[in-house]
Amino acid sequence: MPVLDKRRSQAQIDFMPYAIDTAATIADLESAGVAPTQARAIVHAINGATGDPVSKEDFRELRGEFKALDGKFTKLRDEMDRKFSELRDEMDRKFSEQRDEMDRKFSEQRDEMDRKFATKADLALLRSQLTTRIILSQGATVALLFMLLKLFA
Repeated sequence: MPVLDKRRSQAQIDFMPYAIDTAATIADLESAGVAPTQARAIVHAINGATGDPVSKEDFRELRGEFKALDGKFTKLRDEMDRKFSELRDEMDRKFSEQRDEMDRKFSEQRDEMDRKFATKADLALLRSQLTTRIILSQGATVALLFMLLKLFA
């Protein structure tokens, strides 16, 4: 059983009439000839029977609270934007540093390779030497295979 007001039973809550606009009801009663003090007393009695109705003043208070919350959310959003901006700037700086470091290392490696293989002629000679070694090792492998074939045949 949901409890809206600990002082009221569920039966009382189930049969509660709707809340009224207090200022408008007082004005209506006064225009019908009810004395202002009696009109307020009647509205007060109705309010007592319906619980605690929401008044225009309640809405004004809530509006003020919502404006205060909106201000806090705006400050929070601005702070988050600032922090994200700082984080993005820091990441951009670190990525830039990493990129610069990689470019530097790549340049060093390229320079090292240039020192080792200074000219196209040096590279051609190295290629020729490697090709000769590959051919010789292939020939040695074929010779070894023929020898193994003679042993097991």
